Amino acid sequence: MKFRTATLTCTAIAALLPHAAFAADNQGANSTGITDIVVTARRTQERLQDVPVAVTGYDTAELKALDIKGFGDIGKTVPNLDVQRQFGSANAPQFYLRGVSTGTLKFEADAGIGLYIDGIYLGRPAGTAFSLADIERVEVLRGPQGTLFGRNSTGGAINFITSAPKGEFGVKAEGTAGNFDRYKGQVTINLPALGPLTARVSYLHDENRGYVRNLTPGVTFNFDKPFGTVSSAKTFGAENTDAVAVAVRLQEGDFTADYKFDYTDKVSTQMAQQLLGYDPSFTAGVGDPPFYTASPSIYVPASTSRQNAVALDFTTPSHLKIQGHSLTLAYRASDAITLKSITGYRKMDEFVGGNDIDGGAYVVGGLPFTNISSIQDRHQKQFTQEVQMLGKSGNLDWVLGGFYFRETGRDNNPVFIGTLFPTYLPTIVPTLDATTGNTINIFEVPSDYLAGSDASIRNRSIAGYAHLGYKTDKFELAGGLRYTKDNRHEDLRAGGLIPIFLPPINAAASFDHWDFDATATYIFNPDVRTYARFATGYLSGGVLGGTTFKPETVKSYEVGLKADALNKTVRVNVAAFITRRKDVQTLGFNVASGTFLFSSPFGHEEGFEIELVAKPSPNFTFNTTYGYLHQKLAADPVNGPVNSLAPKNTMSIGAQYDSPYFSNGSHVQFRVDGFLKDKRLSDPIQSASTLALTTLPSRFDVNARLSLLDLPIGGSKVNIAAWVQNLTNNNKLDFARNLSTNVIGVFQVPRTFGLDVGFAF
Repeated sequence: MKFRTATLTCTAIAALLPHAAFAADNQGANSTGITDIVVTARRTQERLQDVPVAVTGYDTAELKALDIKGFGDIGKTVPNLDVQRQFGSANAPQFYLRGVSTGTLKFEADAGIGLYIDGIYLGRPAGTAFSLADIERVEVLRGPQGTLFGRNSTGGAINFITSAPKGEFGVKAEGTAGNFDRYKGQVTINLPALGPLTARVSYLHDENRGYVRNLTPGVTFNFDKPFGTVSSAKTFGAENTDAVAVAVRLQEGDFTADYKFDYTDKVSTQMAQQLLGYDPSFTAGVGDPPFYTASPSIYVPASTSRQNAVALDFTTPSHLKIQGHSLTLAYRASDAITLKSITGYRKMDEFVGGNDIDGGAYVVGGLPFTNISSIQDRHQKQFTQEVQMLGKSGNLDWVLGGFYFRETGRDNNPVFIGTLFPTYLPTIVPTLDATTGNTINIFEVPSDYLAGSDASIRNRSIAGYAHLGYKTDKFELAGGLRYTKDNRHEDLRAGGLIPIFLPPINAAASFDHWDFDATATYIFNPDVRTYARFATGYLSGGVLGGTTFKPETVKSYEVGLKADALNKTVRVNVAAFITRRKDVQTLGFNVASGTFLFSSPFGHEEGFEIELVAKPSPNFTFNTTYGYLHQKLAADPVNGPVNSLAPKNTMSIGAQYDSPYFSNGSHVQFRVDGFLKDKRLSDPIQSASTLALTTLPSRFDVNARLSLLDLPIGGSKVNIAAWVQNLTNNNKLDFARNLSTNVIGVFQVPRTFGLDVGFAF
């Protein structure tokens, strides 16, 4: 093992500062011992420490302390989980969990990490950067979850659980003001019970003005339908979000019905995509960059440091609308059997708008010119139905289930390469071939869809599963099976050589797979247990650009230890794993072919994870996590070598102090967290000429929060908190990509700070 890895591991263990599970609503802040947290990692509620799976849980208090309000914020303290930015959408976080990625905007390809809201599977991870107005807890399961959580969980599963109504009248409100014109307000109302009926409503508004100024704001382009008129943004990184959550519960005896609704309306802009440099393999023989500029022109030279202002005349605000409905019915038929139905419907409408990928603003011959840019309009909807029978008899407990998923979507995404946009016509019509459209290409690219596409998809999946566990006071044996059948369809109207030289394609593919897992747990005592687990996973294949690609499969071997010690003042969770993947799916992009799929014959991952917590007194809590990952991806026989993009080392360190309660029942809380992310590559395509530009540096970010909690004022409890994120104002490169013509990059958000004021009664 390398010296750096050993040093970080020793530091993590010595610090004894783990991922703590704090009681909701600050209960137990001055209590002794570490609070237990409940998870549903095996589809039934259990103590996190009793689950023989590597799982991290957050409850309400820690979600608040870490400012986690959606999927994009979740990668802070989970070992071997990294959430990265990517170009193409302000609403497309890219997850890496044990080296497995969700990184794709294409509807034709799925993600290797299962994402869930209230048990409802999200078919499209590209739309997960929305805000949930009312989150109760989050669970992150690491490693394949192919039996209980199903297909597309080769890396793990992330489950967000929103709050249920309490049945008593109460109001909770909070406001935030911060730099960069950050304003946030949230109100939650619990309504009094009406017989067996209870309800809860939450509303959230969150906005900021962005972090980087645009030197070319308000440049307008009039496109034909479905794109319409777009104007370049004033700033980058801006957000204006409204979100609503509704929860209604009907409980009659042994029958419970939970309906939940979430809605997000988000207008935002991408982080500023700076021009970092040029790919010499493209510019060779053409002239010195910028070879395509002409007077009059606006041009910002390449820079490898974060700029406060850039010129992007084609990056426009994006508009995302997401709504979700779920209905969970549970009937306790007897002490031994519970029947459950989970029905979900979700819809996503995203107008990405213009994406100025080339990192500059140019004018040639009096016309707006783009080296490479795109515009995108996306729509997706899905229906899911899951049924479960949960049973218990003596030492046995079991789950039987069935799952159905149906999805439709359309993605219209022309990519403009070397294009002059007309300003003398009422609308811009993207060029499909030599006889359509009115854009002018000076690079002799035959179509605005050569590197883009206009496609529709129809996907369906059916699965059945069973899981059985046998438990005694000293050991537990568990195992499960799942069968999945996938049918996938692609209607490609434009893309690549279609319809320039080839007719549109209507392609279909189907796949099926058996997955299974087996776990053996030895229980030393109620507070200490060790386990060994074998599991398989399956990521659906599909059709991309009319070409069928194989499913990705994985076999995983894991051993772990979960222990509470010293009267539950120290908690240690450790896991080590080996995974072996076949036909690994990695999405790449280049100018010549647009989005394409690497299919590595194999991928190997080995690593380990440590989560530690110590509460030596009622007032102090320390926490740390550490993850180590070694990953190797075989070269694609057609497209060549593939880079691993996951960091080798991830680490978090935190400490929290809760003062003794004052006479009025309030107390002071101070928390500081540090997050280490190792250096990593940001481009799956290997290129020696641009490697230095696409390597992201290691970084250590620090957040801090000082709070006065439960201050009694006017019959309510008031909370006041001052917070800062990125305390040291790091300005490291956060994302980079070689686009053949040039290399672009995005830098991390600068230091932000603010004040929260909230009350509850």
